[in-house]
Amino acid sequence: MIREKDIIAQYTYLEQHVLLTWIDEGVIAPHRDDEGYLFDHVDESRVALCCDLHYRMGLEHASLPVILSLIDQLHDARHHLRRLTRAVAEQPDAVQQEITRRMSGDRLPQTE
Repeated sequence: MIREKDIIAQYTYLEQHVLLTWIDEGVIAPHRDDEGYLFDHVDESRVALCCDLHYRMGLEHASLPVILSLIDQLHDARHHLRRLTRAVAEQPDAVQQEITRRMSGDRLPQTE
């Protein structure tokens, strides 16, 4: 974990008031102790992403929560898809083939 001053030193263009705004808005949620904010690896990655989006891509501060929420949703969906893929891989071949057939858009024959 690193301190606020160290994270600001890593990104020379990152201003302290901007970082504090992101924290106040909940965009970044570092730990806090008596000496100030502590950033773990996830927080550091989030700061790097925010810096890229804001400083390099010109995204306004007000847009960051929306964009980051969408990114978080994508990460969550990928995680669930990986779990689903593992669960399907554990099924018998016939079940895997049926799932593959249904996923390809083939429909079951209609019964009368």
